[in-house]
Amino acid sequence: MSAKLAAAKQLLAKGNSEDALELLQELDVSGSGSAEIQYLIGTIYHRQNKFESAVDRFKRAIQIDPNFTDAAISLSIIYNDTGHYEEGKKVFQQAEIRAKKSSNSPSPSILVLKDIAAKHIELGSLYRKLQRYDEAANEYLKASRIDTQNVEARILLAKAHGHRKQWKLAENELIHLVREFPNNISARVHLALVYYATGNTVDAQMELLEAKSKDPSNEQVSMYLRMMDHATESTM
Repeated sequence: MSAKLAAAKQLLAKGNSEDALELLQELDVSGSGSAEIQYLIGTIYHRQNKFESAVDRFKRAIQIDPNFTDAAISLSIIYNDTGHYEEGKKVFQQAEIRAKKSSNSPSPSILVLKDIAAKHIELGSLYRKLQRYDEAANEYLKASRIDTQNVEARILLAKAHGHRKQWKLAENELIHLVREFPNNISARVHLALVYYATGNTVDAQMELLEAKSKDPSNEQVSMYLRMMDHATESTM
């Protein structure tokens, strides 16, 4: 990997898309337009809602490397999000076929679905950083529907609801999540925080105590319990 490509990736990871794009375009013009560079440029265009340019770059990445699954998934997402469902389905099916040929996994389609869900989470987190919580919630919802076992997507969806002050939606999402995954400490902690944010300190403490019983050494749980105990004592 060239130093310039590595620098572009670092900038992109920090959210500095403009400077990253400048470096990537310099590499592209210099003739170093690898599939990865095309993919990264396409990713930036996608984040900027420049869908036609993003589609062009993802297609270039796939032309250079037909097995570039990330580019195919990203292309499929754009097609689906812009209402071109048949094109999206075709790209997805082609990516799945390639995954079957290149993977030893008995269920490569599941891996592809998880990759698609991860892309929606990535996009949702970008929207959350921009405080565009409606769009963030929509991306997290897509991820949770694609990968129903993805606990992270559903917690992030609940957090997006919280940012929008839609506490009941956040609470319901987390209640269902805890029922499905009773041993997941993070889900219980976030449910406790939603309870606490809405003034339900009793249920908040109960959830944290339940989490502590399942994971006695969890420092985060202990910290929140101490904070809530202190807050309760301060109001007495």
